[in-house]
Amino acid sequence: MSIPIVFMHYGDSEYLEYSLLQAKKSNKDSDIILIGDDSNNKYSFVKHANINDSQSGQDFAKIYQHMSFNDYAYELFCIQRWFMLRDFMAKHQIARCYHQDSDVMLYEDISTENVANYDFAFCGGISGGIAFINNFEALDGFCKFITAFYTVQSLTEELKKIYQMVIKQVPNAGISDMIFINLYCNMRHHPEKIFDLSIIENNAVFDLNINLTNEYEQWHGRKKIYFTTKGVLCKNLVLNTFIKFKALHFQGEAKMFMKYFVQKTPEECIIPVTFDYSSCQWQEVHNL
Repeated sequence: MSIPIVFMHYGDSEYLEYSLLQAKKSNKDSDIILIGDDSNNKYSFVKHANINDSQSGQDFAKIYQHMSFNDYAYELFCIQRWFMLRDFMAKHQIARCYHQDSDVMLYEDISTENVANYDFAFCGGISGGIAFINNFEALDGFCKFITAFYTVQSLTEELKKIYQMVIKQVPNAGISDMIFINLYCNMRHHPEKIFDLSIIENNAVFDLNINLTNEYEQWHGRKKIYFTTKGVLCKNLVLNTFIKFKALHFQGEAKMFMKYFVQKTPEECIIPVTFDYSSCQWQEVHNL
């Protein structure tokens, strides 16, 4: 059964189109939904909804307290989107959906993912950039959980302490939806109801961030990506094997490379190719 794929985005960024196109390529039977503004209401294969229709999103903006070195509007929206998603799902009676950021390229048919028994599936227990929402009541509870930190004085004080702890470790960070996801997943609620998409299963995984190489082969500071008839691959140096990537998250400056990743499909690469970030070209690989 197909699952709706939901995006949320202000403006008409060039990379938005690439993410939408790739999601549709990989999920031909799924509705691609963009909760956006007038500037991005232009894609024929996308169902568009007005981002300003969310009442609880507007209500949250009234209580939000900015505790971040990131831009106010950016950080507000990153948290606000969960309220917007809740309102949209309630209005359209959507029981479950897949949500991703507009800097993610999706290469997997999400209806094949075995995560329906979990309330949520996130990457690394911190990132909502790639997420399955399988339980509307859990999403509603998550929004109420966030709200409490801005409306209950003792929790607001706790949030301020968390903020001080965060900036001691990462001075240019702060309170974001990643903090709330981490708190919700690991401290306040049942972690067994949360699935981690960044854990390798059956030699496949969702990408937390293409800029984080960790145990993977890297090229110019990013994961070295191969397109093959077996899918999108990257070599895990610890396991000494190639891992299939179901999605790639082009966070930050890596967004500039997304257009090159929509020009090809892995299925057409009879001869494997790898992407050279320095020349922005695909190169054939004959000894993979």
